[in-house]
Amino acid sequence: MDFDEQEQTPTELRDVRPSSFSHVIGQDHVKQALQIAVDYSFHENTRLDEILLCGPPGLGKTALVQVLADEKCVPFTEVLAQSVSNAAELNSVLLSASEGILFLDEIHLLHPTQQHALLIVLDKRRIFLSGGKSVQSIPVAPFTLIGATTDPDGLIPPLVDRFKMVLHLDYYSDEELGKIVHQRCATLRWDHQPELLSEIAQRARQTPRIALRLLAAARRVAVAQGENRIEVRHLLHACQIERISSRGLDNFQQKYVRLLGPSSQRLNVLASMLGVSTKVVTATVEPFLLRSGLVVKSDSGLRQLSQLGREHLAEIEFETV
Repeated sequence: MDFDEQEQTPTELRDVRPSSFSHVIGQDHVKQALQIAVDYSFHENTRLDEILLCGPPGLGKTALVQVLADEKCVPFTEVLAQSVSNAAELNSVLLSASEGILFLDEIHLLHPTQQHALLIVLDKRRIFLSGGKSVQSIPVAPFTLIGATTDPDGLIPPLVDRFKMVLHLDYYSDEELGKIVHQRCATLRWDHQPELLSEIAQRARQTPRIALRLLAAARRVAVAQGENRIEVRHLLHACQIERISSRGLDNFQQKYVRLLGPSSQRLNVLASMLGVSTKVVTATVEPFLLRSGLVVKSDSGLRQLSQLGREHLAEIEFETV
């Protein structure tokens, strides 16, 4: 390998991302829809239609939009919606948008007033500024708006209607997560034990972001111990330090499971015992526990451990002895 090639080889996980849809693992239905949108845009010599990507955090919405911009060969501007707090800031974002993709991440966090203003801009392709008795309008570039949201219900219905495509991302299988980890290791030239892939996948809660976080944690342990090959024992050591169970439950989720050990509980009681709001419990603590079948919920709202959940609780208690 020559010096130039070494210079171009990425060394950190954050430096690696897919460069085309063929390099994106999983989300086949979303990739197909986006590829069709790109092909249609090229054939018709027109800009991309507005697109809304929906799904839980960590599934790769931003990466897909970056690939979309690469495939279309247009500029890409990313803005976190929570950073836009008033009309002036929204106008600044819209006026600075180029003839490419304007990506509003967590778009549901825009205040409804800003959502209505955005709706008008999409319809009229102009910004309307009122001053005194006159109204001034300023044209905006023919950008394509792509929104990403973890909470579609937080968007006003008329704005959702302006998106020509609304795509929902799925959780990943263990096989797909293993392929993602292998792909990153190959790109970064990180030597690893083959069994590491499945061990990371079963702890990643069906989420690529968590899988890559675990990979980074395992590598930190390996490097700290002066070793170049990442092995399962490095992952287990990292999980022990960070209190991550064999099914990927973090320390807070393990507290939740322990509270359900003796008997079933209502949501408000669990939230009070955990010291957080019910919204935090339902949005961040429970989704994987319910999805994986560790916890079940009755029609009356009572939460209780399933047989699988009780078995995992016993495993957690054994590991902490």
